[in-house]
Amino acid sequence: MKPFFKILLVAAFAIVGTNSAQAQIRIGLNGIELDSDPQDSLSVSKSKTKSTAASYSSSYYNTKKNKAKFSFSLLSCNNSSIPMVECGWNVLQSVDYAPYTGMEVGEFFDIQNWHSVQLSLNILHSSIYSQKNKIGFNVGVGARFNNYRISPDIMLKKDGELVMPYAIEGGKRSNFCTTSLHIPMELLFGNPNRCSFAVGGYLDLVADSRSVVKYEERKKREHMKNLPTNFIQAGVTARLKFGDFSIFATYQPTQIFKTGCGPNMQSWTIGLGLF
Repeated sequence: MKPFFKILLVAAFAIVGTNSAQAQIRIGLNGIELDSDPQDSLSVSKSKTKSTAASYSSSYYNTKKNKAKFSFSLLSCNNSSIPMVECGWNVLQSVDYAPYTGMEVGEFFDIQNWHSVQLSLNILHSSIYSQKNKIGFNVGVGARFNNYRISPDIMLKKDGELVMPYAIEGGKRSNFCTTSLHIPMELLFGNPNRCSFAVGGYLDLVADSRSVVKYEERKKREHMKNLPTNFIQAGVTARLKFGDFSIFATYQPTQIFKTGCGPNMQSWTIGLGLF
């Protein structure tokens, strides 16, 4: 990041996060740090790999000396149960082909679980954590990518408003993919830097859905965009966190496709998270 933008970033956080007339600015090899109060800090740091992260944190005390910490961070997840990167495997449950009654379509959405991957990148984090009670609440914002691998002999296309499987030849891989704005919210119990447990939910706002086929013929691909998926998809999450590593499971009761436009199903995801 150029020095000019670093200065703008520090100035913006200083306006929002400082309410004291006295402030200290320290410039060193690790970046720029501003202290406006013994409990408030703002830092912009640059690592040897040229990646830049900015974070703001503030602490307050009540009459019982119970310390709680509030932090907002970009490209950082201190005190949060929500990882920076999550990778999991999708599993479908109770797939129902009721919209295709009378049609000979078969079980075309029978996915290959180990090749049906979910990837989440959580860029923004906000958290509040009580050090005395060992409990916290975390919110994140990021992007989620879901991939469902189906038979290479078919491609999903729209027939009016109905998702239909069409037979193809020479297919190597066939996938149904969605891209969403991902908003996770979790309640954390324990020490987030050691061992903790979290439960919560998420809201996904689907921005793109498509069927993608890669053929045996080199570099040949075919796309079918804007399949009729539900814009809002939501589910619940359970997570075990061990330092910078976590194991999670999610359950999504909301339907992937709009009512009457595709198979009805619920989905599970099991995977790993890195902080």
